[in-house]
Amino acid sequence: MPKTSLIGIALALSFLLFSSPLLAEPSNAVSEAGEIAELEQRSQEAFESEKWSSVYVSNLKLHELRPGELQYLVNVVRACGMLDRKTTAYHFMLQIQQQGMSFNFNHVAETEQIRGTEAYEYINGMLVKAGQPSGIGMPVFTLQGSPANFSSIAWDPGRKKFLVGTMDKGGIFTVSDTGETQVLVEAINANGWWSVTGLAVDSARNRLWAVSTASPAFTEEGSQAGNRAGLLEFDLASMELLARFDVPGDGLKHDLGSVAVTDDGTVYVVNHAAPVIYRKAPDSSVLTAFFSSPELRQLSDIAVTEDNSRIFVSDVVKGVLVIDPVAEQAAFLSGPETMNMAGATGLEYRQGQLFVVQGEFTPPRVVRLDLDGVKGTIVEAVSPMAIALEEFNRPGVGAIRGEELFYFANTGQADAGGAIVVSTPLDSGSEVAPPDMSQFEEALRSRAQQKEE
Repeated sequence: MPKTSLIGIALALSFLLFSSPLLAEPSNAVSEAGEIAELEQRSQEAFESEKWSSVYVSNLKLHELRPGELQYLVNVVRACGMLDRKTTAYHFMLQIQQQGMSFNFNHVAETEQIRGTEAYEYINGMLVKAGQPSGIGMPVFTLQGSPANFSSIAWDPGRKKFLVGTMDKGGIFTVSDTGETQVLVEAINANGWWSVTGLAVDSARNRLWAVSTASPAFTEEGSQAGNRAGLLEFDLASMELLARFDVPGDGLKHDLGSVAVTDDGTVYVVNHAAPVIYRKAPDSSVLTAFFSSPELRQLSDIAVTEDNSRIFVSDVVKGVLVIDPVAEQAAFLSGPETMNMAGATGLEYRQGQLFVVQGEFTPPRVVRLDLDGVKGTIVEAVSPMAIALEEFNRPGVGAIRGEELFYFANTGQADAGGAIVVSTPLDSGSEVAPPDMSQFEEALRSRAQQKEE
């Protein structure tokens, strides 16, 4: 593939997103970033000078640009508190609660003027309750070492074991349900790969696809030289390295991560350092840039339908993007008012359902999304499966085995206590519905009667 400039990549590959009739007219990415920085600066200055109307306006505009960001809504409520706009404050508090986020407004001084009412106590109580542990997540095994050392996991039905990649040694090893491990391969200077950051099993073709990146975590000598990354093709049974597909010389920074493979053998790889998805087609001998968009910010994971009709990409800031590679269309997932896909760190797809690990959400959680059967871009139901469990510290990528989702629970843990893998049944949890305001009104009447008595 000939070398392509960054500008050329952006212009050529953003076609899918910009030409899509499924999307509203996109904003310019550079100007959006600048606008956000300017609004955040304006908000900070307004807080310092106690200009609460300016705080309110700045953060409301920030919320419009980044609707999944909790802090902007919190700041809006804080401003409403100082302006004594109770009704408006309660409206935004309810909006936070409806999307599954948690916050205790008793902990910020600016809400003192709006506390003490039945409405405030009821809504704030729901917000606090939303952050309490719930759902199902059973620890399966713990891998010794720093949780940050493990960034990829896949299920191997042939071996009936999990495959896990390591960042420091560039190794791939098996793990049983009891936590017993066996090293299959490990990077050395002679074989020329680095940290293993993504794994995908293709049992039908007896292939294991591994993504490798020269990351700072890789401990072998010379790992920091150059901007290197690639896709490795292994014989799944023997673990013989069959082929290597280096990332193209496209002028971008490369930190390749998650990988997914379809039934026809198409392989997709995410670049964490730039908003680009690479593809290795079944009939191709090279890894090529497939999709890019300046609308995206921080890609985290990728999942595909078996028939290659839909590609799901999670962005920690923007949510989940759905790409139709045949129709050359793309759209961010839309859905009910109870849906907020910010902070997504892991994705898995199965039979019309998308399982999303939101490790950078407040509170961290795992949710199941029921997708419409036509376009696959509309969420019909949001069902939290596990919320704020004791093991959760930025839960991350995972893999489906049978009727369960297995995923790393504590990738944000700083110490070397070990990486915990947790399992959650795919059918756990129930659909979220907006608060029943008739129940709210009934609660108010009940409390009023209790006071009279």
